[in-house]
Amino acid sequence: MNIYITLDYEIYFGENHGTVEECILYPTSELIRISEKHGAKFVFFVDCGFLLKLQQYKDQFPELKKDHQQITEQIKYLSDTGHDIQLHIHPHWEDSYYDGKKWIINVKRYKLNDFSDSEIEDIVYRYQKVLKDITGKAIFAYRAGGWCIQPFSRIKKAFKTNGVYLDSSVFRNGKFSSDAYAYDFTNAPDKDIYSFDDNVIAEQKDGYFTELPISPIRNSPLFFWKLFLLGRKDPYLHKPLGDGKAMPAPGYRKKLLTRFTNNPVSVDGYNSHLLQKALNILLKKQCKHMVIIGHPKALSRYSIQKIEEFIIKNKEQHRFTTFSKEFSK
Repeated sequence: MNIYITLDYEIYFGENHGTVEECILYPTSELIRISEKHGAKFVFFVDCGFLLKLQQYKDQFPELKKDHQQITEQIKYLSDTGHDIQLHIHPHWEDSYYDGKKWIINVKRYKLNDFSDSEIEDIVYRYQKVLKDITGKAIFAYRAGGWCIQPFSRIKKAFKTNGVYLDSSVFRNGKFSSDAYAYDFTNAPDKDIYSFDDNVIAEQKDGYFTELPISPIRNSPLFFWKLFLLGRKDPYLHKPLGDGKAMPAPGYRKKLLTRFTNNPVSVDGYNSHLLQKALNILLKKQCKHMVIIGHPKALSRYSIQKIEEFIIKNKEQHRFTTFSKEFSK
């Protein structure tokens, strides 16, 4: 089994966005420690819009110059030591700004599809280029911010033009809708890899693009009750390392606590408790790929422990690898 532990490398997008040190740099340094100890490699989907905003303001604000330097150095180090750096787009950064004290984040245009065709092409070009300039390597894989990749047909041209041919945004049966964003993967193929063209959840044998879906898991309400209760009982162990707060998702918590839900396999917080269970399910289905999602900002001391335990238990039988090693052309 090829196991890809993928991390969306970003700050929070709520009113309390947190700091670069606590949301990104420190949690990622813990992953680097695990990697150097056990030889596992990770995939980092870097929020490129944030990088470009740091570039824009770094000469005006010393604190942002420091953030830019430290993030750039960490990304370069990750790339140079065999980790994967790939494209993550949260285009709301186009409308957001720094007021001298904090980021004023505007999510009215949260999805790429909220922009015109020419704007989409420009965003994909600029966001990919900032990563190429840091790593000196081709950027070919993508994860949509907030899983908002539909309809794909409007994004397709920009991806082809910029050499993006692999996506990892879909998780089967996932579905959510709010004022800011929505996704619906209800009818996605029950496969760990497939080709597609115009529709990201419709397999097409000769499709130009490859979907490497995030592995799905079905959770009971009891699981999330445990998650929330443990967070209150032992915040030192279970509280996220990031010092910000997530963007509001009205009704989402109630849904988790009252019904069975379809979710991505994750290393975030208590979700990491299910890593081995998810792997065993995939092995029974004879899958060849396991994609795990996470966010440095949402890791906890508990999940850091669970990630390391999971790697130790499985590194002899399976490969903790990257998209570049398996899919680079």
